[in-house]
Amino acid sequence: MIIRKIFIITVLTLSVLLTITNNTWAFPIGDQMRDLVESIVEGTKAIIRPPLLLPFSDDKFFVLMRDLEYKIGETTLKVTVPKGFVTDFASIPEPLWSFGLSPKGKYTQAAIVHDYLYWTQVCTRKQADNIMLIAMKEHGVSKIKRTEIYSGVRIGGKGPWKKNTEERLSKKVRFIPSTMLDFEGNISWESYREKLIGLGIEDPLFTSNPSYCELGNSTTIPE
Repeated sequence: MIIRKIFIITVLTLSVLLTITNNTWAFPIGDQMRDLVESIVEGTKAIIRPPLLLPFSDDKFFVLMRDLEYKIGETTLKVTVPKGFVTDFASIPEPLWSFGLSPKGKYTQAAIVHDYLYWTQVCTRKQADNIMLIAMKEHGVSKIKRTEIYSGVRIGGKGPWKKNTEERLSKKVRFIPSTMLDFEGNISWESYREKLIGLGIEDPLFTSNPSYCELGNSTTIPE
């Protein structure tokens, strides 16, 4: 902790000196500096590797072409979003987009995890929201932005959660079998989804209340 504080002071001092005496090195300032310092203070780092995605023609829905794994904090528990899951990145209400938020951003990996938890509903909605917040903290998303996103899903997430419940009960799918991942580049997700349903494809079964769900009873990064 002491070393971390010394590093923060050194970084801030250096950035001020460089800003005053030399404009040739574009050191991060403003929002970038705030994000950097917050990441150091909270010990955050990019802990979910970038997803490998294939888009549908609507450019809104994407399918995961490899598993996305998120090990939560210092625990051994992890959320695995399987290859073949179709995501639109986040259930962020559109009114928030005008404030600089969108379905894709630095929080993309956390949003995919959230999207998966909202679809499978193996945890409660609050647990899913809290796990996304923890993931954003670990991934270095700024406090301001993650608070906006978290507040957005807490306030506006009930609708998407209910819609997902209804779609699952009506046997709509969000997972594409490995044998069906080689689809035409000019097809939309809705069209391909109907094709899968017509072929009798169903989503896999998932165990309710896996061990990682209880980590969503808090918004603190578990140690």
